Amino acid sequence: MEDLRRQLEELKKRLEALEESIDPVDEVMLSIKARLRKKIESISTINEENAAKVLKALANPDRIRIMKMLSERPMSFKEIKEALGVESPTVSHHLKILTKTKMVRKGEKYEITQDGMLFLRILMLISALGEEGEENK
Repeated sequence: MEDLRRQLEELKKRLEALEESIDPVDEVMLSIKARLRKKIESISTINEENAAKVLKALANPDRIRIMKMLSERPMSFKEIKEALGVESPTVSHHLKILTKTKMVRKGEKYEITQDGMLFLRILMLISALGEEGEENK
């Protein structure tokens, strides 16, 4: 539990550093920042089942690619399938997992949710931190 608290404090510090680099006119980033801060502050326990589902959803490169594409614009099933270059059942499987975890929603087209944008930003931070760690070796 102490390790989790330490990790949360580190995450808060990194969030503060990120806040300083955000252009105040970028409303999307400000919204994501506010939601992330609220979620961090409300964390008291970890729901292991929910955490595992979210991590599973994020543990596939094609699902991350889908989220990145949808962060640029809403897309139809066919557009996603063509962009990924995979079969329909595979796309269906990925979209089912992403919609079940509420990272993507289906309307007329598929689009990323605010939670999806938040997780995509977190993945970018994690990726950048991983690259930073490699440089220090």
